[in-house]
Amino acid sequence: MTDLPTTHGGWQVIYADPPWRFASNSAAKPGRNARRHYDCMTVEEICALPVKDIAAPAALLLMWVTVPFAHRADEVVRAWGFRTKSQIVWPKQRIGTGYWARNQHELVVIATRGRFPCPRPALFPTSIVPGAQREHSRKPEWVADQVDARLPGLRKLEMFGRRQRAGWAVWGNETTKFERVGE
Repeated sequence: MTDLPTTHGGWQVIYADPPWRFASNSAAKPGRNARRHYDCMTVEEICALPVKDIAAPAALLLMWVTVPFAHRADEVVRAWGFRTKSQIVWPKQRIGTGYWARNQHELVVIATRGRFPCPRPALFPTSIVPGAQREHSRKPEWVADQVDARLPGLRKLEMFGRRQRAGWAVWGNETTKFERVGE
């Protein structure tokens, strides 16, 4: 993977889908484990990414986190120089992995750095992310679409992105996996 892209003045919006390293509870069926689909990172490796060096003094972070790592999300948020403000949830149609509960949702942590202004009445009209499950790790476009509609003209970076998006810089090692822009 290449170095994170820098920009003069920093990224005002950072949208991240870190590849959390989750240990499967089934060695016999590793097909649903993320490690089968892409390289994963430990929480410490994710924390060590130089996000605080490339973010604007006032910035918004939207970070996807799987349920097994919800308790560690704030560790990453703080390491990257942000403070958690809220979260939204994506309910999925299929049941996934989990030890105590078979998880059927993912979270998006909303965090800010500095005095990033909150759009009124709110950035997201609901805390529920609409969108059907598709390929492994492919997220609904709704979150980024809301950002585009409500925060036009800001410098935006998608970390661990899987497709190009107009008006965004995309960083990761699979940036053309879901190739069609505007889909």
